[in-house]
Amino acid sequence: MDTRGIASYLLRRLLLLIPLAVGVSIVVFLLASMIPGGPIAALLAGKSTDTATIEAMRQRYNLDLPLYEQYLLWMRGVLQGNLGTSIFTGQPVSAAILERIWLTLALNLSGVLMCLLIGGMLGIAAAVNRGSFFDRAIVSVSLFLSSAPSFVLAIAGLYLLAYKLGWFPLFGIGKGGFLETLRHLALPALVVSISPLGFVTKMVRASMIDQLDQDYVTFARARGVPYSRVLFVHALRNALIPILTAAGLLFVGLLTGTVFVETVFGLPGMGRLLITAVQFNDFPVMQGVVLFVAAWIVLLNLIIDALYTIVDPRVAFARAAQ
Repeated sequence: MDTRGIASYLLRRLLLLIPLAVGVSIVVFLLASMIPGGPIAALLAGKSTDTATIEAMRQRYNLDLPLYEQYLLWMRGVLQGNLGTSIFTGQPVSAAILERIWLTLALNLSGVLMCLLIGGMLGIAAAVNRGSFFDRAIVSVSLFLSSAPSFVLAIAGLYLLAYKLGWFPLFGIGKGGFLETLRHLALPALVVSISPLGFVTKMVRASMIDQLDQDYVTFARARGVPYSRVLFVHALRNALIPILTAAGLLFVGLLTGTVFVETVFGLPGMGRLLITAVQFNDFPVMQGVVLFVAAWIVLLNLIIDALYTIVDPRVAFARAAQ
């Protein structure tokens, strides 16, 4: 593996992400101006006041400066880790995000792993038995489950599995430590993993079928290599590129789609934080959450590119030549 070539490719990818990050930051900064009445209306929260107080607030929050100067001051604070202060709670936005981000990432990571595990097994089973009733049943059931909205699955799972059967806790994250938290996250993670299940199953199935039709599989079988080794060592590794793409899309989709799940299950994550901020026009929190999610998506794309080059280093050189 040519580590120098891979490092050069990843560096170029990182440099290309800089203009994207700048564009995202501008859009996030402009969120405050999209609030009805502008930032001052959000700060006043419907309270009446005099002109002098409004002018003092404009100066305090640099709203009397030209828009580009406001952006530069805000961006300097962001680069220093200062995302502002919540209008509703008075808590620093960065502290509020750090308190909740671990729960949202844990929920997303658990959901992605469960989806990839279940969808991967179903996709491999469908590919091995392609064209059979078993194959059609797997694809049909997975697509049926994934067609249901997340909030419907969350309410159904909460009622049937938690309330009626008592297999899972109802709300919150518990107070009994790490294992208790995992127990409370099990059902939300399962609900999160169901929505993209059909997509992952079809992706893995198509990728595995493509690899199983390759000549190297036929040669390996002819040489007496065990089918399980051909399937899980050779074919599965060569099929990982589209599967990694699916994993990246899952992280992006689930990170923005867990708002309903966190609300239904009473989980104090980023979704609940964003909903509260929208309800109270808390624009610093809205800006901070959206900026974090956007930064996470940009970083995730870079991580997926890095994983591409690890699984198949030819990807780096093929893209570099374009």
